[in-house]
Amino acid sequence: MSEIPQCVMVGHLDIKALDICKRVYDPAGIAPTLTTSGGGYREVKIFDTKRLRVRKLTPTEYGRLQAFPMDRWKQVVSDSQAYKQFGNAVTTTVFTPIAEQIAKAIMEAENHKESEKLNMDAENKEFGMNPPTQETVTDGPAAGQQGTIQEEVTEADTGHIGAGEMAEFIAETLFNETLVPGILFEKIKNSIMQTLTQEFDGKTIGEPKEDARDWTAAEKALNDMLEKYASMGPAGMYGIRILSPLKVRLDQGEKTPDLFNNIVSATR
Repeated sequence: MSEIPQCVMVGHLDIKALDICKRVYDPAGIAPTLTTSGGGYREVKIFDTKRLRVRKLTPTEYGRLQAFPMDRWKQVVSDSQAYKQFGNAVTTTVFTPIAEQIAKAIMEAENHKESEKLNMDAENKEFGMNPPTQETVTDGPAAGQQGTIQEEVTEADTGHIGAGEMAEFIAETLFNETLVPGILFEKIKNSIMQTLTQEFDGKTIGEPKEDARDWTAAEKALNDMLEKYASMGPAGMYGIRILSPLKVRLDQGEKTPDLFNNIVSATR
């Protein structure tokens, strides 16, 4: 087993200075830490065995110890500035593998993030939660609110939605967006359900007879719901996403039993 090179100090200069400035090193050993020097005998000193004298390392030797390619290097500054530049530098052979590991870690983090997004998209697709398209509500109490509304209204979108189901949907969405930690999921869901129950109490349309559909009450309940969701900020956008297609159909003059029943279910 080969001996590990050491930083070998062979003596001290007899000068009035700090101890580190007096040290003389063996050129056959490894170099001590290079500093910015800055005068005052601070440059690294070695014992020149060929000329049998003590001398300080040159700026070129500083550059070589820092693993810079010095073959084409030309010194265009003073020695003191050159010592400072090389002393402030990071040894390239040390920093290169560190930079490679940093780049690797960044790439792995980006790939992990992309993988999580793909998994979430796959889960959303499996549960029928298609990515929404961006539209602006141009009529009703939610006018001017930039929300996410599905292009097509499916049966699941307009089915019966109670306070508990809506609260669970909002809580799951917040959890999937990493806005709510799992340990607080039930507490957040119950809090949202309580708020929805209190805020929307009295806004439900009763199930009418076939020949007694109160479209005025239906429109009022729908508008009240949209206004409530709009006042809830980002959390209310999910309710707007479900109710806005019904509002669009109603504003277009549709008066079908299907639309009326959907409004009743969505505002119950």
